[in-house]
Amino acid sequence: MELIIAPRNTGEPARDYAYRVLSENIAKLKLYPGCPLNDQEVAVRLGISRTPVREAINQIKNESDIIEIYPQRGMKISLIDTGIINQVRDLRVMLEKRAMRLCCKNRSEEDLKWMDDNIALQNFYFERGEVETAMEQDDLLHRKIFEIAGMEYIHRMTRGLMLQYNRVRVLETFYDSYGDSINDHQAIVDAIRQQDPRAVEKLVDIHLGRWADNERKLRKQYPEYFLEEVNEK
Repeated sequence: MELIIAPRNTGEPARDYAYRVLSENIAKLKLYPGCPLNDQEVAVRLGISRTPVREAINQIKNESDIIEIYPQRGMKISLIDTGIINQVRDLRVMLEKRAMRLCCKNRSEEDLKWMDDNIALQNFYFERGEVETAMEQDDLLHRKIFEIAGMEYIHRMTRGLMLQYNRVRVLETFYDSYGDSINDHQAIVDAIRQQDPRAVEKLVDIHLGRWADNERKLRKQYPEYFLEEVNEK
């Protein structure tokens, strides 16, 4: 089991620390789909007791169903279920359209400068091949939009569900077309600058529609990560 162990923040409760490390490793595919999960091993690696690790695992399972627990037999990370991904994507489209409409109304010049700087960083890291860091900036941009919209609570409450979606986002960054996603961000910020909610909504459909274009390609390239499709009769 490969884990990236981030340092524990000062005053961070053990359960929150375990939650953060496990979520990041699942999202970044270090704990890949189908990977066995051993709570005792995680506890040892993090330097904390087993109880907060178990609590964090149960929280992640309850929020996202991304961990499968088999009593007396162990645990594993769930395979990618495209049915769930499509549902989460639809939810994300609705929420992001609402957030971006409000962002058009609420944004300040300071907010626009922050977003411009963020996109510059996305391009910088992407061109250097540091795609993981570029994606971290991508996440910060989306969170900033929710903050400007006054929807921080919604953003926080949906983080578990988004964990399912984030795994395919990471797979998509392996393609050069991830640069198109960064271009989407620039177009979205330009529309926010122009306070054009209709343009923003169209851009959200394009931006979040890239998953549909990549699904078959990803499934073919990484078949071991995906739940087998069930053909409807």
